Amino acid sequence: MKKKELELFSPTQEGVIVPLSTYLRHMGEFVKTEWPGCNITEAHIKKAWGKLQKNEYLDSDSPDEMLEMFEKMSADLEMAEEMAGERLAGEDPKDVEKLIDITEEEPVNESLALVESVKDGLELSSFTQKFDIGSGMTQCVPRGQVDMKDWVAAFAFGLTLESGAQWIIGDSVCALENGGHEDVVNQLCSNFKKSYSTVSGYARACRAFPVGKRDPMLPFTVYREIGNANFGDDKTNKKKQDELLEAAKTEKLSSTEVRNRVRHEQGKDDKPIGHRYLLLNVSNFGNSEIVRNMPEEVQEHQLLIDLGDKSWFDPAEGDWIKFLKEQ
Repeated sequence: MKKKELELFSPTQEGVIVPLSTYLRHMGEFVKTEWPGCNITEAHIKKAWGKLQKNEYLDSDSPDEMLEMFEKMSADLEMAEEMAGERLAGEDPKDVEKLIDITEEEPVNESLALVESVKDGLELSSFTQKFDIGSGMTQCVPRGQVDMKDWVAAFAFGLTLESGAQWIIGDSVCALENGGHEDVVNQLCSNFKKSYSTVSGYARACRAFPVGKRDPMLPFTVYREIGNANFGDDKTNKKKQDELLEAAKTEKLSSTEVRNRVRHEQGKDDKPIGHRYLLLNVSNFGNSEIVRNMPEEVQEHQLLIDLGDKSWFDPAEGDWIKFLKEQ
């Protein structure tokens, strides 16, 4: 008997289940609308799917858009495997199809209300009259009293921007959830045809790092990598997240390097963590630089500091000296 091809929810047609071959084709269409200008080809998609099936992760230098696509595919695969398991357990496939049809046809009043409010919101002449987006668009804070429709309009405003609006989108979701509204991410993603994993990832980063902890000099992807990671209980999570964020700032880590640090802290990657060194020019601070490799020679006017190990190199002793902790 021929094995049935895996079926997944289409990334472009809400609520429609398609075979794997169609799903991969639809994923190609999805990435073009989700990340316009990003060159993710059919070969990239098939390679990512292949790694997913082998329970492997993408290469550490993969673009952030590829990583987000990979996360969505992982969630879609998990859902597909759950549905396949239910069918094997004796659930009638006809019942599944019937349920899908009902889901597509039956309107949800709350979702329709969100759509209408967004239509109004998109007509606002000046978004910043109601919301303060901060330096480098690192926040979405109301300037006065706002209601649910204003927050949905804020979400819509964020989607109209080409890039850099992740904080606006995430803060809008958090505000709606804090206001007691249920199933916010599902409704917004359904209405705007956006990826659930992408939007929920933005919101998790916003919850992990409130406005006061955001630095416009760091890309949002750094906050997303750290804020979406799980290190254990709430106390451990906060401690690890603060440590990793400080390391990202001090060592000027890229998003890829932060991702590697996160995986290392989670025990998912046992590769040695690379160090960053500050070659401090004590006579002219402006000529100092951060380097990846330890220089072969340190000049008299320079001080070599290991940013990861919090120590400095003493040429006279030929050894590293730990900095004293503040009491």
